[in-house]
Amino acid sequence: MSVPEIKDLKSVVQPHLEGGELQSYSARYLTKPGDNYGSCMLAIAAKIKRPNGLIEDLPLIAKLPPVTNDLYWQIFQPERTCLTENKMYELVPQIHQLQLEAGLSKDKLFDGLPGYYGSRISLDPNATKVDRDAVLVQENLQVSGYRAGNRHKMFDFAHAKLVLVYMAQYHALPIALRIKKSELFERSIRPYFNRFNMNTTMGDEMKEEMRKEIREDLQLATNNNEDAVNEALERFEAYDEWLEQPEAADGLYTSLVHCDLWINNIMFKYDDNDQPTKLKFVDFQVAQYESFVHDIIFFLFSSVDSAVLEDNFDSFLRIYYDAFIDNLEEVKINTDEYSFDGFLNEVRRVGPIEIPHPIFMTKVILLDNSTLPEDFKDVDMSILSKNRGLKTITQRIEDILRLAKKFKLM
Repeated sequence: MSVPEIKDLKSVVQPHLEGGELQSYSARYLTKPGDNYGSCMLAIAAKIKRPNGLIEDLPLIAKLPPVTNDLYWQIFQPERTCLTENKMYELVPQIHQLQLEAGLSKDKLFDGLPGYYGSRISLDPNATKVDRDAVLVQENLQVSGYRAGNRHKMFDFAHAKLVLVYMAQYHALPIALRIKKSELFERSIRPYFNRFNMNTTMGDEMKEEMRKEIREDLQLATNNNEDAVNEALERFEAYDEWLEQPEAADGLYTSLVHCDLWINNIMFKYDDNDQPTKLKFVDFQVAQYESFVHDIIFFLFSSVDSAVLEDNFDSFLRIYYDAFIDNLEEVKINTDEYSFDGFLNEVRRVGPIEIPHPIFMTKVILLDNSTLPEDFKDVDMSILSKNRGLKTITQRIEDILRLAKKFKLM
C-alpha cells in the first residue's frame, strides 16, 4: 500500500519541539484495515535537531482524514470531525491550568490524552474548511510503553475499572471548566462539540442495507423471537431520534463526551505484573456535548467481558460516580447536587437510548480479520454482511440484549 504524503509536516510540529527543528522523517501505516475507519493513521519516524546540535529520533503519529477512501470521507464528515478532535487536544492546557489554579501538583494533572505535536485543517493558513491536507500529530504511544487492546478480547475487571476512573476525570474537568470559566467555555470550546449524526451523510440505499443487517443480526441473536426483535428495533428508532435532537443544554451530567470509547480507542501502560496502571484515550472525531452516561453505557456494553459486566455492573457505576465526585471536589466544585440517586436516574434515562450503539458496533468490533481487504481504500460496508452469523458476534449481541434487560436499560 502506498502511504499518503504529508506536505510541509515541519510547519505543524516545529512550534512543539521546544526549539528543535525537524530535519527529516519517514512514514508507514500504523493500523490495519478494520482497526480504524474514520482516519488514516501513520507512524512517523522523525529526526529532530536539538538546540545543542544533537540529532534525536522522535517517534510520532500523524492522523489524516480518510484520504484514501471516499466512502468514509463522506460518512465521517472530516469537515466537522477534524475540527472537534483538534480542539480536544488544544483544550488540555486549559484543563491543566484549571487544575493548577485549584492547587493540584503537576503529577496530578489529567494525563488521559497522548502528547500533542500540532495540527492543521489545510495548507492554507486562512482556510476555514478541512481539506485533504489536514493532519493531527501526536505522541507515538506504542513507543511510550502503551499497548493497544485486542478487539477480539473484551476487558476484564482491572481494565474496566481503570477506564471508568479515567473516564470520570475526562468528564468532570470540562464540567468544572464550564462552571468556573463559563465565558471561555461558551466562546472557545462549546461550539466545536455539536451533535454528530452519521445518518445525515449516508444515502438511502446504505441506510436501508444497514437496517436490514441489524434486523438479521437481531433475529439470529434472539432465535427469531419477533417480539424481542421488534423491542430492540424500537430502541434503534429511539437512538436515531436522539441523533436528530437539538443540541444538549447545560446540565449536571452534560460534558464533552467521547462517544466512541471502545477497545481500539484506549491504550494501556502496564506494571511488572502485567496489570494496567495508566491509559490514554484516542480518536475524538465524534466527541460531542451530551450526557456523559452515553460514554459509560457504550464502553461497558461494547468492550467489557459479558460475565465481568454481569457480575459488576452496579460496582462499575459506583466506581465511576466516586471518581467523578472526587475530581470535581479536587478543583473546588460544589458537589451537593450530584447525588448518587440522581446519577442512577440519569443512567436509567440515557441507558436505553445508548444500548443500540454497542449492538451495532459489535459487528464492527468482532468482525473476522480474514474478511478484511488488504488496502484501506477497499474497506466498505460489505464487510458487515460477510460477518453475518459469526458465532462470537451473535453471542455478544445476545449478551447485550439480555444484560440490558436485566439492568432495566431496555
